[in-house]
Amino acid sequence: MMRPACPSTGTPGRPVPPETLASLLHPQRLAGTTGHEWFFCASPDCDVVYFTPEGDTRARADLSVRVGVNEREAPRPLCYCFGHTAESIAAEIEHTGGSTVVASVAARVKAGECSCETTNPSGRCCLGELRREVGAATERAGLSELSPAAVSSDDEDCCAAPASDNEAAR
Repeated sequence: MMRPACPSTGTPGRPVPPETLASLLHPQRLAGTTGHEWFFCASPDCDVVYFTPEGDTRARADLSVRVGVNEREAPRPLCYCFGHTAESIAAEIEHTGGSTVVASVAARVKAGECSCETTNPSGRCCLGELRREVGAATERAGLSELSPAAVSSDDEDCCAAPASDNEAAR
C-alpha cells in the first residue's frame, strides 16, 4: 500500500495515532482533526508536520513542542520522553568518546516508562532516530567506531501499544 505524500514536499507520510494530535496540537488547531487519518511528514525541509490525504495540514507552529526532525537550531529534541537532544548526544560523545543514550532509552522502554504516542510528534518510538544521531555524531567527532554502549544490542524500535491494522503501513 502506498503511503500518502505530504502536499508540501511529496515525502511519503507515516500514520499518526489520534492521541498524538490530541496531545501535541494547540487546542485551536485540533478542531477538524477527528474522523480523518493523519500522517507525519519527516522531511527536514518542510514546515508541514501533519497532513491528511485530502490535503489538510498542520504546521510546526500548530504544535506545543519543537519538532526535532524539522529544526535547524538548538535544541533539536530527539527523545521526548526522556529529554535527549541532538546536542546532548553530541556533547556526550565529545566528552566521553561514546554514548549511552540508546542503551539507556531501550532499558526505559522495556521498563514501560515511555509515552511516545503522546509526546513524540511522529507518534512513534525514538530509538531508530537516536541510533542514527549517535552514528552521525560519532562520525562528526571523527571517531571511527562506536563504543559498545553507544548502540543497543536489542533490535526493539517501538515502545507503542501492540501493532494495529495500520502498523503495516508504517
